[in-house]
Amino acid sequence: MPLATTLPGPSSYIAFSKAYRDDPLGAFGQAWKTYGDSIRFTALPGVDVYFVVHPDTAAHVLTSHGQAYRKAPSVHQPLSLLLGNGILISEGESWLRQRRLMNPAFHRQSIINLASVMTRLAQERVQRWERYPTGSTLDVAEEMQQLTLEIVGEALFSTGLEAQSDSFSTAFRRAAEFINDRINAPFKMPMWVPTKPHRQFMKNRARLQQTAMHLIGLRRHQENVPLDLLSMLMAAQDADTGSQMSDSELLDEVMTLLIAGHETVSVTLSWAFHLLGNHPQVLHQLQDELETVLKGNPPSAEDYMQLPYTRMVVEETLRLYPPVWGLSRETTKADEIQGYSIPPRSFVIVGTYFTHRHPEFWTAPEQFNPERFIEDEVSKRHKFAYHPFGGGPRICIGNQFALMEATLILATLVQRFHLEPASAQPVEIDPTFTLRPKNGLTMRLVRQ
Repeated sequence: MPLATTLPGPSSYIAFSKAYRDDPLGAFGQAWKTYGDSIRFTALPGVDVYFVVHPDTAAHVLTSHGQAYRKAPSVHQPLSLLLGNGILISEGESWLRQRRLMNPAFHRQSIINLASVMTRLAQERVQRWERYPTGSTLDVAEEMQQLTLEIVGEALFSTGLEAQSDSFSTAFRRAAEFINDRINAPFKMPMWVPTKPHRQFMKNRARLQQTAMHLIGLRRHQENVPLDLLSMLMAAQDADTGSQMSDSELLDEVMTLLIAGHETVSVTLSWAFHLLGNHPQVLHQLQDELETVLKGNPPSAEDYMQLPYTRMVVEETLRLYPPVWGLSRETTKADEIQGYSIPPRSFVIVGTYFTHRHPEFWTAPEQFNPERFIEDEVSKRHKFAYHPFGGGPRICIGNQFALMEATLILATLVQRFHLEPASAQPVEIDPTFTLRPKNGLTMRLVRQ
């Protein structure tokens, strides 16, 4: 029986494009409800996009038929303007070599060794917050971005980025906004055209790269080299050739770890505080665990596995607000999805945000319920019903670092404070570079 040629989907390019520009998640969500788990729509005249939601299809694209897919150039080429050819962008043998070189830096013991950095800097944030009067308002999104940048900076370089974190964060935000606009632009003007947005982006990128190269340069002349992520990256050798990373490769990976490594955890923590502020029963259960296990002490690496409910709060936050809300791929050859033929060079989006809300796999999917991640519940669930870090060979190399960091920061801060909504207005989602709270997240600081 021949395959059907096209999946169902919106017929009007103009109507869907307008809905997508106004509200990307709303547009995809409505299409999913209307047409089902696999959808075709026209992104541009003559350019079809396939949007898939079911966990079986996510597994198909990311694992079992992953050889038929690559990172989508229309998304990842703009990202490469900021991240170079780092592990998030590279493909084929280049990616495989870099992944092998970087694996030791993200071994479990290497991550455990960095737990003290996470909790020490979180404690410094506690001390800063203690200087504010109770009831003060904070932009939690900004606070978490600063904190996670300080942590990834010290994990990489064994030196804080406190003096540079504000300007680095600002440069990153502006560069990320440019990249997001460029990804969504139907026609991309060459970067050599000296438009004002291009000039501003180049200035911000130079600021980020100069920060990274300054710290790399200091390391090359350092006598007593600390055991941090940068030293492990610089010492890593290819098992077959004995080669090490070049300066340009090292810069690309450092930029990737600095930017992706702080942004994803910061937005996860922002949403976690938002959810806890609106679900006092979950907050109370979290506080009980922290009091029982930690007894007022800062958490350590040893405590990490003794805080199951705290980790479940993080995991449920990642379910509802995965920082990377969709995974974009391009077919390298013809494929078949759910009985429909997918031509070569087709653009495919795995809709992680919606897979995490699929009613076949999640009861009351819009509700915040950390107990979904009790071990028995996890074991019964489809493996790809939950994939906030991707899946298959290209699963995020820093996933365990991120989970430990978010858990230890949450445990440190919630022991001393809780954060209440500063407004009854709903918090809007901004699905741009990551799934951020739109216009920040203002909350009221309350001491325990």
